[in-house]
Amino acid sequence: MSMDFKNTYRWDVRPQLPQRPEWFKAWPNGSNIAFQIMILHEWETMPWHRSRPMPPNSHFKFDFMSLGAREYGARHGIYRLMDVVERHGMKATIMTNGLTAELFPDSVRASAHRGHEVVAHQWDQAVFPPMFRSQEEELETLRKTKEILARVSRQAVDGYMSPGPRPTAHTLELLAELGFRWTCDYVDSDFPYFIPVGGKRLLAVPYATPGCIDFDLLPYALPARLEHIKYMFDATCNEAQQHPMMFSYAVHTHWGGTTGMAQVLDDFLVYVSGKHKDAWNPLGSDVVRFWEMAHPG
Repeated sequence: MSMDFKNTYRWDVRPQLPQRPEWFKAWPNGSNIAFQIMILHEWETMPWHRSRPMPPNSHFKFDFMSLGAREYGARHGIYRLMDVVERHGMKATIMTNGLTAELFPDSVRASAHRGHEVVAHQWDQAVFPPMFRSQEEELETLRKTKEILARVSRQAVDGYMSPGPRPTAHTLELLAELGFRWTCDYVDSDFPYFIPVGGKRLLAVPYATPGCIDFDLLPYALPARLEHIKYMFDATCNEAQQHPMMFSYAVHTHWGGTTGMAQVLDDFLVYVSGKHKDAWNPLGSDVVRFWEMAHPG
C-alpha cells in the first residue's frame, strides 16, 4: 500500500516548497541576521538519562539521577541562562511545559517578569504528541498547558512547540482552534512561512535550523563546543550576505544551564555581538508581528 505523502506530510496545508518572499530583503532595522535564543524549560513525569540508563536488572525503576538533572535545571539552570542572556541586553523565547508551571511556578513568573516570552511546550516532556491515544486527549492537554502558562506568567501564550518537536497529524488544527499564532514544530526552512488551517493561519518559525541545539554540542569538550557553534553561525552569516537569514540557538535548562555550558553561551553571545552588532534579536512573537505586517490578512 502506497503512502499518501501529501496528507501524511501535511502538504495539504504546508507548502512543499516554501518560497522566499520577494519583499523579504531584510529584517527590522535593515539587519540581514535574526539571532534567536530559545530556552527549553522542561519537566517530565519520568525523567530518563540518554547516555546513562538505569541498570537493566533494577527492581526500583524511578531514576533519581535523571530527576536530579531536571531539578538542577528548574532550580538553577533557568535563572543562570536568563542572567547570561540579559547580561548581553538580549531576550529569549522560553519553551515551557505545563508541568513546569505547576511544579515550579516561580521560575515561570520570573521568565515573564524579566521580559522573556513564555511559549507552550505541551504538558509533559515525557509524552510526545504521537503517544496520545486520541485527538481529544491531545487537545485537552494542550488546552490545559496554555491555560496554566497564561495564568502563571500573566502573558498571552500564542506560540507552541511539541516535545521532540514531533507533532501529530492533528496538531495544526488544534493549535488554530485554541488561538495559537505560531509554531516551531517544523525544522524545514531558512525563513518563516504561513500555514493556512481551520480558516486561520499559523506562522511556522524555524527552530535551530539553521542553528544549533545544546544537545548537539555535548559530544565535544567545552572549548570545542564554542568553536563548533561559532563555525555554524559564521556559515549562516556568510549566506546572509546574499539574503536575510535566521540563526537559532536552543538551550535546555538542565544541559545548557550548567556553569560550563552557560559560559559557552556567554562567550558565544560576546562573539555574536562583536561580529554582528546590527543582528536582530527577536522573540518568537516579534517574528510573527514582522511577518504579519508584511502579509496582513
